[in-house]
Amino acid sequence: MKRFAAALAIVAALGVAAYAAQDAPQMPPHPDGGFMHDGGRGIIKMTEELGLSAEQKHSVAQILKDSREQGKALREAMHKAMEGMHAVMDSTPGDEAAVRKAAQAVSKAGEELAVHMGKVKARIDAVLTQEQKAKLAQLKQERKNKFKDRFEGKGKQLDEWIEKNLKS
Repeated sequence: MKRFAAALAIVAALGVAAYAAQDAPQMPPHPDGGFMHDGGRGIIKMTEELGLSAEQKHSVAQILKDSREQGKALREAMHKAMEGMHAVMDSTPGDEAAVRKAAQAVSKAGEELAVHMGKVKARIDAVLTQEQKAKLAQLKQERKNKFKDRFEGKGKQLDEWIEKNLKS
């Protein structure tokens, strides 16, 4: 049961990310490994932080343009799968077989989206110099640490709330 709950949490996290991106334009992989949902400000910031040349910026722009339609279709598929899972969870949350089937659809859509994002990231990585890749790895680690700290803080808040309300 714990495995199922963990898998469902991962699927839900993927779904939330895809749902948030449903109307966002196709963006390249974010330096911290995620997908950007900020209207492109992240890629602009990344190009500035990494000091991309005009030629590199042109190459990245072409990669993004080439992958945009496929990414949009994959995000839409993810959104549809998430809607299906939410419908199952709202109507028959105790039906384990139905929940598993819906979660598997979300997982498959998330897998296809992740593969696409990985391909885009690989194409962008090929444009970067070794120094830029090293800087990107550093930025990625900094952002992961920042996210981890925020995430753990929220978990502590929930733990405190649970304990407080169990004592009542």
